[in-house]
Formats: sequence, structure tokens, C-alpha cells
Amino acid sequence: MKSKKKLLNLLTIEEKAALLEGIDSWNTNGIPRLGIPKLFLTDGPHGLRKVRSAGGGFAVSDNAHSTAFPTSVTVASSWNPEYAKRMGEAIAEECNAEEVDVLLAPGVNIKRSPLCGRNFEYYSEDPLVSGKFGTAFVQGVQSRGVGCSVKHFAANSNENFRFVGNSIVDERALREIYLRAFESVVKEAKPYTVMCSYNQLNGVFASQNKKLLSSILREEWGYEGVVLTDWGATCDRVEGVLAGCDLDMPGGVWHNRKTVIEAAKTGKLPMHKLDQAVERMLGLVEQCTSKKPKGGGYNPESHAQLSCEIAKDSAVLLKNDGTLPLSGKENLLVVGEMFEKMRYQGAGSSLINPPKVITPMNAFDERGVSYIYEKGFRCFYTERDTALEQAALNAAKQADTILFFGGLSDFEESEGFDREHMKLGANQTELLNALIATGKKVVLVLFAGAPVELPFFDKLSSMLNMYLPGMYGGEAAAALLYGEVTPSGKLAESWPMHNSSTSCYADYNRSANSNYYESIYVGYRFYDKAGTTLRFPFGYGLSYTSFQYSNLSFSQSGETITVKTDVTNIGGRSGSEVIQLYVKNNRGKVFKADKELRAFTKVFLTEGETKTVELTFNQSDLSYWNVKEQRWVLENGTYEIAVAASAADIRLNASITITGEKEAVSPYSADIMAAYDKPPLSIPSAFTDLVGYPLPVAVSKSKLTIESTLAEFKRTLMGRILYTGVMHVIQKDYKKAKAMPDSLERDTRMKNSHFVVKMMPYNSIRSMCMSSGGKFTYQTAIGFAELANGNLIKGLKPLLKREKPLPLPGEQ
Repeated sequence: MKSKKKLLNLLTIEEKAALLEGIDSWNTNGIPRLGIPKLFLTDGPHGLRKVRSAGGGFAVSDNAHSTAFPTSVTVASSWNPEYAKRMGEAIAEECNAEEVDVLLAPGVNIKRSPLCGRNFEYYSEDPLVSGKFGTAFVQGVQSRGVGCSVKHFAANSNENFRFVGNSIVDERALREIYLRAFESVVKEAKPYTVMCSYNQLNGVFASQNKKLLSSILREEWGYEGVVLTDWGATCDRVEGVLAGCDLDMPGGVWHNRKTVIEAAKTGKLPMHKLDQAVERMLGLVEQCTSKKPKGGGYNPESHAQLSCEIAKDSAVLLKNDGTLPLSGKENLLVVGEMFEKMRYQGAGSSLINPPKVITPMNAFDERGVSYIYEKGFRCFYTERDTALEQAALNAAKQADTILFFGGLSDFEESEGFDREHMKLGANQTELLNALIATGKKVVLVLFAGAPVELPFFDKLSSMLNMYLPGMYGGEAAAALLYGEVTPSGKLAESWPMHNSSTSCYADYNRSANSNYYESIYVGYRFYDKAGTTLRFPFGYGLSYTSFQYSNLSFSQSGETITVKTDVTNIGGRSGSEVIQLYVKNNRGKVFKADKELRAFTKVFLTEGETKTVELTFNQSDLSYWNVKEQRWVLENGTYEIAVAASAADIRLNASITITGEKEAVSPYSADIMAAYDKPPLSIPSAFTDLVGYPLPVAVSKSKLTIESTLAEFKRTLMGRILYTGVMHVIQKDYKKAKAMPDSLERDTRMKNSHFVVKMMPYNSIRSMCMSSGGKFTYQTAIGFAELANGNLIKGLKPLLKREKPLPLPGEQ
């Protein structure tokens, strides 16, 4: 391929516009006459989802076989970023075998609420953890010549309103919480691409947010790669290019390409701006073609074993009265359909088609474990089945120990929609309570991508949280339950007792305008400040052994602070411990969290062994974002270093004096300081002052537009007809899947049809158009909106208009 400068001089405006959009669901445009190849982009965060057909379906049969690794929430619970790196390397090998150029991963969004349907795909509520794991993953993938796309940039914290939502975030919270992980990944790992989110950020869609994409990402952080849209996230394409959004995916929307061509010819889009975007795209093509080995094989079983290793090291033991590990001598009853139909991955765009799955039942049978099994409930439903329940209760009479395999189904937790509550299905909670009432030992083995309420927790004997453990998760669960491996995972998120305890409960998913009232107080930062009683604190996890901390010391060399402590395994078996370093903030000129995670590490210790652990952080990490001066400020003062086993289990501490700025002027009024010094934090007047402009009010729009959601179309007669027609087609697919014979294919088609059924009403007509690959044209979208408003003539005119797009370079 010729140099970028030469190619820029040879490309026509029409070819440049084509380079800035996709040609179908997964491919970018190439320019054959100049030898510029197209690129292949595909999902996903915990394994390769290579769709065989250009149209890109969700059926398992459409996808190439690949390793289903543990999801991001699971990997983060290992507190070992090296696993993310190794996982990235393995996925990249599979990408090379399938000739994939860019992997659309990782997701480093912050977990604002446990109800977010996509939390399984994100690492943590803490930006340091998210940044460390995201960085390691990108480094692993790109070390094999495959590009990454870190996503979803930015403040994408829910699924219900992701297409039309407006995340209203004060700038300090944006900088310190929601952008911090992205900043780490961009600066340390240099991802080939960054994917912008669907939502608006403070009133401007991310795909055309100049402050986000140019001022912060490129100018401040020095990012030189490509910014691409999430699939269908384009709003105004020309504004997007001007703001720094290079690639429109999945493309195929003639309206977008045409407006770019026209704007370039009229000067509305200056040629140097167009050329900047094209040059970045050419740079991406160069990176992908020059560094990546084409084809090549890999060892599927070694990747599957890596998946299993990660699952073993990431599972979190949440309670144990000594029932675990199992001895093998128990009269064992196993209850719960997840024993045979383990939920091992999430639903939506990250769906993987593994060549093999090892369920807990497979692993138990392989070990020759003696047990009685009763389904007790069906894992794809929440309704109770009294016959199944009674069979389980009858079998319990013969047992002394009951293993209950339960959790959330893909119908309760998925990309595309948010959870309605934190509860397990009634079919599980009622049965669990009845089994506990028998007086037998009950162990809960949980499969879910996010926290759940546990009203029965105090009566459980033990609880092992597997999260979503990947294709060999059953083998990992068996190894942990029988003590072949000592649990060492810890939670990378707080588990509240109830959703009403969360910092964003009052506003989360109430409307498209999402007010981030809580500011910097996300996760443990909020619970510390509020003094909330939690089910489990951030960083919590038990072991089959015990650890003792001693001899805390610290030193400072320039900007770097090094903390050392001795950790001793004082228990009866080998195991690993996660050591967490928090810094307690002094009281300065701004409101602050009580403490924040600044470093962590994981160490393996044999029985009786002691190791000196070293953790480092930079004193600039203690800075806050001064919104008035638009810079980071490090305050003078005394800070407390705390070495901990969890956010609520501080083992050792010491004070350190930090020399920063002598007299920083507070950017906040007395009213803001008073409101945010302690909860409650949902104070509209103070938040209005904090964000610096009046909060938007949700107004029922009398006129439907292409920005209206499909559900809003139900307001008019013609709109209801259109809504019903679209939903009928989608629901028909679900019913067709449900009628299939019981199989993996049926289950997958059902849950993905359900994902679309739940997602579609919240989708805007504009986003439906932009993600259709040209099948649902912009003119059709305009026509639908006019028809829904009762304007028959104005609606039919664009529907009947047939505008032939210019041929793409590959079609000429």
C-alpha cells in the first residue's frame, strides 16, 4: 500500500467518504483501484464472535467456533490483570485464524448501578481496576497484531435508554470516575480504535461530541487512532467528522455518505478535516495489514484450559461455615437446572459459539461423584413449578448436604435492556427457603453477571459466586467445591442489600435524562460516605485458608510512593490473597470520598509462607479535577495509607504527608460543599449548580421525529400500526425459536429474540436506520415519522422517492 500522503492526493472525495463508513455489518470499505483493502471488525469482550454471514445474525449456527472465556466481571474478580492480557493474546490468535482485523473490545464503562443489563461485560465500579484490566487486555490483543476498540466512550451506564439517553454528569465526576479508565487504556495501551457510545453526554451525542472526541481524547490524551461509532450511533454524520469521529458503522447509509460528499464540496466540511479522518483510517489499515500474521492456527484446548484457569482464580467464596470444601463423603442432593444448563456467558452482541461446554454435571460425573439430582426449577423461567419443587423437597429427606445451582437467566440480564430489580426469580427463592427449612446444609452456587438480593443468606451454609465463568465453568466450579483449588477471587464491585441502597436509586432509568446526582460517589465511594450496610463490600472474598498482614512501611522517591507489607499464610493450605491499597483523603477545599483504591496486587503463598508485597502509586493519583481552573490539583496535607483485605477490612495503616499546592481555591460554593459533604445526594438545586446549567426536563413531545423511540410511536393511531407491525415481526422470531426442539440452538435463538424484543421499543427510528446497513433508509425513517404524525402526503413522498446511491469503490 502506498504512503498515506500519496493516497490522500490520489483519492477522490467520493472515495474518501466511502473510506469513512462500513460496507456491511462487519467490513469497512476498501478502494481496490489504489490497493486499499477493507478491514474486518467483530465482537467481543470475552471471545471472538465471528459471524459467517455479512448480514450478521445471532444464531449459534451463524458464528464460528471460538473459546468462550469468563466475562469481564468474572476476570476482574481475579484481581490479576495478567489474566486479561493472556486472554487477549489467546483471543487475538483466534482472530488471526479467522482473519479478523479489529476486535470490538474491551468495555471499560463504570458500574453505576447493579441494574445495568450489560454489567457482566464491564470490569468494575472502580476506574483503577477497570483501567488496569482494560489496559492489559488491549496489550494482549495488540501484541498479536490485532487491533482493539475500547468502548463505550463515554458515560454509558444503562441499556434501556442507551440509544436516546442523555447522561448529565458534572465534569469532576466525568474526569475522575467515568473517563479515568479510558484515559489509562488510551495512554498506556494505545488501542487502534476507540468506540463512542450511543448516548448523549451533557446534551450532545457522543458520536459528534467535540469536547469528548477532540479536546479530551486527542488534544489532552494525545490519542492518534481511529474513533468509530457504536453500531447505529451516528446522528449528524458531518458534525461527527468535524468532532473527530472517523468511521461510521455499520455504514451503508447513503444519506450519511452523501452529506459528507456534499459538505466537502461546499466547504461546510473543510477538506483538511476530511483528510484528517481519512488519514487516520489509512493508518488503521496500515496497522492491521503490516503487523498481523494472516491465518495461522491455534490450540483450542489450551485456550479452553486458560478459560478454566481464569474461572478458578476468579470465583468468589462469599460464605463458608466449614461445609466447603466438600469431602466426597456427603449424602449429596444437587438442585437447580443450572447444574446441567450452566449460564456461562452473557447475551447480546458478545454471544460466543464454543466448540464444547463443561457443565457442573459433566464435571461431577467425570469425577465419579455420587449425588441425587433434581431440577427444582427451569432456568429460563421465573415462574414456579410445584411438581419440580416437591420432587426436590422429597429428595432432600435422603441428603445431608444440598448444592443449589442458581442465578440469573438471559431473560433477566442482557445487553439491550436493564434489570427491573435485583431479585432472583421466585421459583428459586421460594425453593431455596423451603430447602433451608429442612435443616440440611445448603450451599448456593451462583451464576450471574451482577449482584443479586440474598434475603436467605444468613441461613445458607456456604455460597460460591461463579459469576459467568466461560465454557469450562463447570470444571472450575467442581474443582473449587471439592478443594482441588482454593478460592481466591474478590469482588470488584460492592453488593448492596437492596437496589434502594444504591447512590443512583432515585433517578436510575426513570427517563431518558439521566441525572448523575451522586457525582463522584459511585460504588464504595458512596457506601463509605453514607455508612450503608452492605451484603458484601468492594474487594471482599473468602478463602479456605487465612492471611495475616504485618510490617507496613512506605517510602517516596520523586512522585512515586512505594508501600511494603508482609503477608503470611497462617491457614492450613496454599492459597492466594489480594492485597488492596487505599488512600484516605484529607479534608481539603473540595468534597471527597473517604478513601479510594490506589494500587492492588495478588500473591500466592504456601502454608506458613511469608512474602513481602510491594505496591506503588504516583502522588499525582491523589489529585482532583478543579472545574474552575480546568486542571488537576494536588492538595497539601496528611493522607492515610491503608492496606486492606477489602474496602471494609483494613489491616494496617500509616500517615503520609503530601506536598502539593499550598492554597488551592475551592471551585465550589458553600451550598455545593454542604450538599455533597454527606448523603443524601439527589438534590436538584445543588446538582444544577454542580453541572453549571439548568437540568433538562422530560417533556412529552407532541410531534414524533426520527429521534423518537419506537415505543413513543404508540401515541398516535398510525404510529401504533407501525409499532405493532415492527414488533410483530420480532415476536414472530421469538415464537418460532420457542417452537424448535430443545437444543442449544433453540435456547440461543430464544434469548437473542428476547434481547431484540426488549431492546427495540427503546430504539430511536434514527438509530434503527443507522444500524440497518441501508435496508431501512433515512428517507423511509422520515416517511415513517410523518405518517405517524398523520401527515399522509408528507409521509408517502419520501417513502416513494427512490434515490440511487453512488456506487461504492468496490462496486464500480
